[in-house]
Amino acid sequence: MTTLSVLAEGKTVYTREQIFGGKQLTEEIQRRYGLSLEEAGLAKKQGGLPDDYDSEVLTPFREAVVQQVARALQFFFGASQYNAVDYVVLAGGTASIQGLTEMVEEKTGTPTLVANPFADMAVGSRVNASSLSNDAPSLMIACGLAMRSFD
Repeated sequence: MTTLSVLAEGKTVYTREQIFGGKQLTEEIQRRYGLSLEEAGLAKKQGGLPDDYDSEVLTPFREAVVQQVARALQFFFGASQYNAVDYVVLAGGTASIQGLTEMVEEKTGTPTLVANPFADMAVGSRVNASSLSNDAPSLMIACGLAMRSFD
């Protein structure tokens, strides 16, 4: 699922959901390389896919994500008095895909960054900082829910 949420002055002013997301990439890996859903999900995250993966699967998927983001923004502009946004913040598992941020920024003309709910938090010495950084965009909701008790 892809969700576009537009905030103005800290309040949500628009939300739109589209049935498109990382599941489509996992299913394409599964179909193309004859893997189980679990194997495809692990390969997507850990690597080890054939040499043609980037050009044949990942690049078209990146382009589809960029198209979905641009389309969602156009729906927002058409349904509101706004004609621009200050930033696009990508979250979820697909936000970590190499090159996606740059492609979205280029297509939309809007500064784009990857969400990291842990950016201003201290990380314990037993936490693998690299793994946490890679997984951070997909942990936005979990982090927000965990922080509720601190408000």
